Amino acid sequence: MSVVVQVCARCAARWPVLGSPAQWCPRCHGVLLAPVRTDQHQPPASRGFRWIARSPLRRSGLAAEAPTAGPTPHYTEIPRWGLHDHVEAPSSRRDWPELLAGKAATFLTLTAGLYAFAVIAELGRYAVLLRNRTRLIDPTLLAVSDIAVFLGQAGGMLLALLSGIGGVCWLLRMRRRTFARAKTSDPRTPTEVIVGCAVPGLNLVMPGVYLLEVIRRDPRAVLLVRAWWSLWVFGAVLVVFNWFWRSRPGLQAMADGVLLAAFTALVASATAVLALMVLRRLEGRTLKGAKEPVTRWVIATGPPPQTDAEKSAEKTSEASDREAVAS
Repeated sequence: MSVVVQVCARCAARWPVLGSPAQWCPRCHGVLLAPVRTDQHQPPASRGFRWIARSPLRRSGLAAEAPTAGPTPHYTEIPRWGLHDHVEAPSSRRDWPELLAGKAATFLTLTAGLYAFAVIAELGRYAVLLRNRTRLIDPTLLAVSDIAVFLGQAGGMLLALLSGIGGVCWLLRMRRRTFARAKTSDPRTPTEVIVGCAVPGLNLVMPGVYLLEVIRRDPRAVLLVRAWWSLWVFGAVLVVFNWFWRSRPGLQAMADGVLLAAFTALVASATAVLALMVLRRLEGRTLKGAKEPVTRWVIATGPPPQTDAEKSAEKTSEASDREAVAS
């Protein structure tokens, strides 16, 4: 005969169900489980289900072999399994924009030096012209003067071109770092910056604008950029004026053209120096490339200590005041 009972989840007592199922155990006031019939298979009262693991050999009726004594297993060589440390080979492709940006300061230094040499060469040619008014010039001296002028002017133009390319790459890198530090995006695309620095006419205006956009509250840097900007435009005007001047006939016009070329080379050298100063200032370095010392302002808590000279002067003034009062 089967009876419907409820089992207590706390004390495992079984209570017959008389009518509707109860919820609480009358003995321990624990929770009663759902009603079940006694003729159904019930798990042991003291525990729930029990998992029993059996060996496949026991299930199939096969007997396990007795272990035999033998040498301890060991490796005869270093194991080659496991995680392999794959080191990626450095890329053979060079980052030319980054390389040119790093060489911009070197190109500007060489440009300034070569244009300074061109100034000396042009002045030497002018001295040769002055001497040629009364005496004949040695062909060797004339050839040396021509070679010096050619090397100074042509080499200066070539290095100025390299400086311009390196300067544009440096400007792109500086803008990228500045806006990344400020956690904002650059409002100008690299193509726009390159076009503004390369197109004639635009390159007299836009480079200064691009530089002023990356300056953050540095009045000295603003002053340097404006000085370089003015000299850059003035140098471009001088170059155009040189071209028109060379079309004038006459020996005196040619001699004056030599002086004008020397002055133009001087302005070009000064422009390169100012560009180098702007570059170093925005990088936080000195003109030689060293790190600028950091100035730390400390609030003074008292008057500064007096030196020995100040103390002796104060004592002398006090003694003179006493003598004046006594007299």
